[in-house]
Amino acid sequence: MRRQITAYLSEDEFVRLRSEADERGITLSRYIKERLFQSDGTSGLTFSDATLRATEKRIVEANRTSAAQNLKPIAQQLTTLLAMLDQFALSMLSHLQEIPEAHRKQALASGVRRHRGWRAEVEETLKQMEPAAPARKKSVVHDGESA
Repeated sequence: MRRQITAYLSEDEFVRLRSEADERGITLSRYIKERLFQSDGTSGLTFSDATLRATEKRIVEANRTSAAQNLKPIAQQLTTLLAMLDQFALSMLSHLQEIPEAHRKQALASGVRRHRGWRAEVEETLKQMEPAAPARKKSVVHDGESA
């Protein structure tokens, strides 16, 4: 058998309890009961499942918003880079002559060789652009060996 308890509240107290229950997505009755008793029967405040879900949802949404804001400049730079690359390819294909059939194997071999050289230069440029790595101490020991 369930019993009913009546309590008298001021308008401000009632509004505060109602808004706290609404924030947690539970009924006013359930919210007051949780405020009175913990799940083990002792008195005190508890977090309801709805509170935990709402908190988790706020954290996830804050992380999503932060990630989107941090990635926006990178996405814009990638879009610019893709447009530049596309225009470069169009320009090169428009201005270069077709390679005669007799010279295609030699041109392909030359292109592969030059491409490898170009990639090596790009890698070197990227290494130079990286910030200097912090200096490591010579006395650091890894797996029993000195560094």
